[in-house]
Amino acid sequence: MSRLLLTLIIAWATGLASTQSTDQLVYAYMLGDLWKFNLAGGSATQLTDWGYTGGPILAPDGSKLAYLSTSPEFIAQFNAGTATQSAGTPPANIVVMYIAKESQSLIADQSGAGAAGTLRSLPAWSPDSGKLAWLELDPGAQGGNAAALKLHDIATNTTSLLAANVDLGAQGSSVDMPTLRWGRGGIAMLRMDHQAQLIDFYDSTNGALTSYDLQLNKNSDNLVRDFVWVDHLGSSLVALQIQDYWEIINPYDGTRLRLSDPPRLKNRAITGAMQLIPASVANADGDWDIHWYATTGANLQNSGYVSPRVNYNFLPALSPNGTQMGWHGGDSVDHWQISMTEGNRALASAVGHGRVFPIPEPVSVVWAPTEWVTTGSVAGAPVLLSASLNCGLLPLLSAGQKAIVGPDLTLSLRSEAMTSGELLGSLEGGTVVAIDQGPVCADGYNWYAVSNADISGWTAEGANGDYWLLYHVACANSPATRLTTNMTATASGDEVVNIRDGAGTDNTEIVWAVAAGDEFVVTGLPQCGAAGLRWYPVRIEEKLGWIAEGQGEFYWIEPVES
Repeated sequence: MSRLLLTLIIAWATGLASTQSTDQLVYAYMLGDLWKFNLAGGSATQLTDWGYTGGPILAPDGSKLAYLSTSPEFIAQFNAGTATQSAGTPPANIVVMYIAKESQSLIADQSGAGAAGTLRSLPAWSPDSGKLAWLELDPGAQGGNAAALKLHDIATNTTSLLAANVDLGAQGSSVDMPTLRWGRGGIAMLRMDHQAQLIDFYDSTNGALTSYDLQLNKNSDNLVRDFVWVDHLGSSLVALQIQDYWEIINPYDGTRLRLSDPPRLKNRAITGAMQLIPASVANADGDWDIHWYATTGANLQNSGYVSPRVNYNFLPALSPNGTQMGWHGGDSVDHWQISMTEGNRALASAVGHGRVFPIPEPVSVVWAPTEWVTTGSVAGAPVLLSASLNCGLLPLLSAGQKAIVGPDLTLSLRSEAMTSGELLGSLEGGTVVAIDQGPVCADGYNWYAVSNADISGWTAEGANGDYWLLYHVACANSPATRLTTNMTATASGDEVVNIRDGAGTDNTEIVWAVAAGDEFVVTGLPQCGAAGLRWYPVRIEEKLGWIAEGQGEFYWIEPVES
């Protein structure tokens, strides 16, 4: 029997931080139900009374949560001793709760299910919080391990089939539904197949599958234990946790790189607040525990929280103001506090509870939206995995950003995201547009809906390793953008350009001087620095740093022709 631990760490001060009351409302699983905890007053309010509820999962915008609820039909069979299942993932329904009003809506039940019921995985939220994805299996009707990948549109309250015959991988006598994670690069899932471990990426628009063999032996100790979507220098990639190190994988071409440092969990809306760092430590059983550390950038403190593996069940949560943390784990529901400078903790309260099958697994505390980021530092050479590619290029743009057409190019603008769409016009090199929708993978291209004051339509991002539509940030004293992530560049003409350890010249140091012919790789998206210059994160050999593109109308660096 496992139990839960809800731990609260208050950072930046030795006492309990002074926060708004909304910062103190936490939603969490306890006793098989969903509860609301007011950490300021110590009160707890029970929101469901079924006793067979698991989760919850928070939407990225923080407005909604979703949870699993074991079906009443199965519980009746289980209590009567007639159920054919006694382990694994139980037949379950999915519920969405709107946090502001705490109103709940059943979006998936057992309608049309066979006698064994419909098994469902924990749902995953889309990056824009508008959809939910889950795996669904009716053992009696479908048989084997071939599941359906379903999508539910919150706005229209409709559910559709994204992909059929989804391979759940090798299973035992009972089915354990894999965990889905949804990022800008698609819907990801880990599975075991014979002696191999694979990661699958499903395109969230058309269900197309790209699968990579991770080249890890099923019987070895270096299997991927979990994975999360991370922001790596502006790109949305998947980070794989393997023993005491992490790797990142590009879902579009299978490139794998080992990270020099673990990824960090941070508050999605706040920069510069506390970040949480997982560190793998071998335990007495020969397995790996995860010790969590809190950092403000200036110092590092052991949070006192240890989880036996990285998983949704054990991910910490961060408060809306970014100064506090909480989690599930351990034997009870506890509140703790810690000083970042002294590391002292104090027990505030405890309420025990238990969990056994057929209650669904508990999941991370719901507090405020979080995201994973890397430090940008990688080690060693990339490893390229083979797969059938759908749209080749890693999409670098997203809705709400600005983009610029690359120099000396003319891009077609179409009525739909497809090569057969009606031709509406063209975009010349140097044209700046707003990204309204996308990316959409179709006909081998990543498409974006773009617009400016003169025209709107769909255009392709690039092909064959070349980007045509580039991320654009207007910096007051810089020439038009000519570079983007993964491009190789060098110094222009007779220029010698400094790579620095920060995006600017103040309080930064030179790490490299680049002359014509010295090639470096752009590793992320640019930002504006002091004096209105546009700075790019770059890598030259094993050095990382920042370099300015130019000043006024003059370029200091330029792309290398492929």
